[in-house]
Amino acid sequence: MRVLTITSPMMRGADVRIAQQTLQKAGYWVGEIDGVFGEITGRAAEQAKYDLGYQLKNVLPTYGNQLHAFLTGRKPTLLMRRRAKARKGKKNMGREAARIAQSFVGVKENPPYSNRVLFSEWYGMIGPWCAMFVTYCFVKAGSKAFERGRRWAYCPFMLNDARAGRGLIVIPANKATQGDIVLFSWRQNGVADHVGIVLTPVDKNGNFQSCEGNTSANGSQDDGGSVLVRPRNTRSVIAFVRAIA
Repeated sequence: MRVLTITSPMMRGADVRIAQQTLQKAGYWVGEIDGVFGEITGRAAEQAKYDLGYQLKNVLPTYGNQLHAFLTGRKPTLLMRRRAKARKGKKNMGREAARIAQSFVGVKENPPYSNRVLFSEWYGMIGPWCAMFVTYCFVKAGSKAFERGRRWAYCPFMLNDARAGRGLIVIPANKATQGDIVLFSWRQNGVADHVGIVLTPVDKNGNFQSCEGNTSANGSQDDGGSVLVRPRNTRSVIAFVRAIA
């Protein structure tokens, strides 16, 4: 296999498809297998290397024979396993929260426009539930920062606590990866209106995907009553956040 990397024009071919399929099977790739080695594929490879225990200087957005071998059964070295163990925790927890979130895609309020849904009933508060959905997913993934019935049901409080480092931290857009949290401000007025869980890294045009509760593809962005995977752009983002506990 040639070494796949981000180029202009982008690398294409059957080997890129194999890389994407392998990354998908390992839980790093979400989206269409298109045979194009773009920024999202590169970021997925980069994340895989980090989790496998590569040295930080070698955690690059490239895919080659070595990474392919590790993802398809070759055992990492003892030193790599030690690094991977030290890094284990928040990354895996975030990916598990993302997996849980995607398992509920298609769930809707019942009755419509009632805010009655599994996540609000579980949280113990019948109201706008996008933050309750994120809370549910992270609690089920093992997070100690999120708490049922207490943290968080209101997006501005989640953002305030992230800025203060209380169980969450704000991260740059170019560091956001699957399992991080994204807060939106539709009017860009400094107020967080909506929240979801990141599924794909941000590409060079600011595009990414997130799984969100209480949204709609053809109606309200933040009171739509459904769990959906939504294409988004950083123009509407007030902050990317990572759970650190």
